[in-house]
Amino acid sequence: MSNHNHPGMPQGFRHVCMMEGPDPTASLASRRFDVLQKENKKHLDEIARLKTLLTAHKIPCEPSVNLTVQSRRRSSRHLTQPASTTLPQLPIEIQLRILNHALTSPHPIIDPFYKLRRDTVTEEEWSRRAQININFLATCKAFHVEGLQLIFANNTFIFTQAAALGNFTRFSCSLRATVKQVKLRVVGRYYDEVAGKRDLTGNVDYHPSVNQLMIPIIARPPGLTKDRGIQAYCWEQLADFLRALLMPEPASLSRQKLFPGLEFMQIDLVNFCDHLPYGGYQFSSLVRWHVGQIADEILITGAPMDDVNEEGFSNEERVLHQLLRDGGLAGTAVPLFVSISSGLKPLKGPWNGIAQIVVRADQEPASKSAKTVIHPEGGEPPKSTFKPGKTVWKWTTDSLTNPNKRWIEFHRESGLPADEAIFDSDLWSDLED
Repeated sequence: MSNHNHPGMPQGFRHVCMMEGPDPTASLASRRFDVLQKENKKHLDEIARLKTLLTAHKIPCEPSVNLTVQSRRRSSRHLTQPASTTLPQLPIEIQLRILNHALTSPHPIIDPFYKLRRDTVTEEEWSRRAQININFLATCKAFHVEGLQLIFANNTFIFTQAAALGNFTRFSCSLRATVKQVKLRVVGRYYDEVAGKRDLTGNVDYHPSVNQLMIPIIARPPGLTKDRGIQAYCWEQLADFLRALLMPEPASLSRQKLFPGLEFMQIDLVNFCDHLPYGGYQFSSLVRWHVGQIADEILITGAPMDDVNEEGFSNEERVLHQLLRDGGLAGTAVPLFVSISSGLKPLKGPWNGIAQIVVRADQEPASKSAKTVIHPEGGEPPKSTFKPGKTVWKWTTDSLTNPNKRWIEFHRESGLPADEAIFDSDLWSDLED
């Protein structure tokens, strides 16, 4: 479908009608899996019926291969082989150092323990996908136990698929609790009758360096009901990621979090154009009543900027702020990637600032003379020019390209950085005389 004007809209207003829904590929795979399960159950029932019939007529239903003869041949061949020489044994300390080196990656591991998708990574990331020697875990039980601990302790993770994130539920809570920061890369996908590329440029630029947003369109898989128009799997995909952050337990119980010790979470939204329907309804109840407050700091990149408040956050981002604990830090920035035919293309430029705000920090401390918490890396924050209890300090960075953190002061009541809040006339009274 092409860009067009709606009646009543101003001249030049660009809009592409589309609907939001689940991933058609996953839906079709689920249907095929259900069919295979039914066929498999039918075959198993038939085998059980035949075995019962053979047993009733006292006919043995053993495999046709003579296992005793096969075993005897293996044992006789084993006796003819010469005895292997004893190999040198390395000290345990040396083995662990080798294991530590083999299971530590210099770059974040993308979709660990899961098959990587080509369309969710850049060309550089695809070329270095074999970053650690995972085969060490299959050597012995000791290496398996020690290796998993090293993988979780020495690496950071990026998840580009909700299934890869949900796959982490098979690991113990003690391992998952060591994960302090995680990145979720939600690559929006669009489906239509015919594959190709569509111009989804909106009224607000996707990125200052992207003049025309040409997004690859995926043809709907055969076997599904053919709805006319573009179907987006964007906000619903983010909801699938959020569901994967919960352990698969009954909803009536207190559901354990996937990463109980999470401190920082970055959500990179890719291909989220401003033609998308409002996405808050897809995950608002999920965030408030199920996932809850799981992190101290959240950075969201690539959110559509067609409907933002005066602080610079969209409606969907304000819903996602509910994932923060009280006094947590929320940030927003421009998109980092855009889809091309061969995968993802990194977006670069001087637009690397992060708009930040502290949420639910307006409650002043009970004791204004309370001792300041010393950060293990940043030490003690500098002295504030505001009255005691009116501001809060955060050890963070306000740039996408500069990972070096520093102390940044925020006004408790407004949540804004102190250097921005000071220009509000209502906040002058909070300054010390």
